[in-house]
Amino acid sequence: MDTREETTGADLGQECDRTQSQDPRSSDSDASTISCPNSPQQGPARSDEQAITEELASIQEELQTVLEYVDHGMILKSFDALSRLTDIAVTNCEKLGLPSDGGAIDQKAGFWTGLNNCWLFAFSHYGNARSEDQRVREHHLHHLHRNVKAWADALEKYGLVNYELGLWEQDILEAIEVCLINTSVFAATLPAVPSHIAATDGTDKDDNKDED
Repeated sequence: MDTREETTGADLGQECDRTQSQDPRSSDSDASTISCPNSPQQGPARSDEQAITEELASIQEELQTVLEYVDHGMILKSFDALSRLTDIAVTNCEKLGLPSDGGAIDQKAGFWTGLNNCWLFAFSHYGNARSEDQRVREHHLHHLHRNVKAWADALEKYGLVNYELGLWEQDILEAIEVCLINTSVFAATLPAVPSHIAATDGTDKDDNKDED
């Protein structure tokens, strides 16, 4: 059973706690309404706990940069960065103390919420690329889909999938699937008639006018 709170909302060319009240998948939302929670102030603590806190805080700072990428239409770059940061979190899961019940639970919850909502926010703006080289293609989406499933498989043994403390695999995969559908629909609307045929048709019409 999914016990987390319900939410409303790497080189891809080869390979934030959400504070907004609106659905992060809304096209009207922007990065200024999402923030990745800063690390809480800690009292005296063991050096290993302090190192973990600093590592998580560093990733959260980079997530803020991801939001800026999205807001400026650098969509492919944002997914590049998100993939890298997620891979760091998954690969170093134990080192970062993410599976542990100890430590600053609020900070861990904030970390996962921030990471997951960054993914959802980026997918809600995937079509807003400022240039062709930043546009997300169908093969990019398939690549991301495979990556998310692989990360979830790696986190499953820790119970860090589809819970508040963990990767929201289901939500993220659903967002990718929506993007894939929209991408296919867009491709289907492109003109299918070759330009030389269209030109020939135009010439025929002019000839008919002359005959009249």
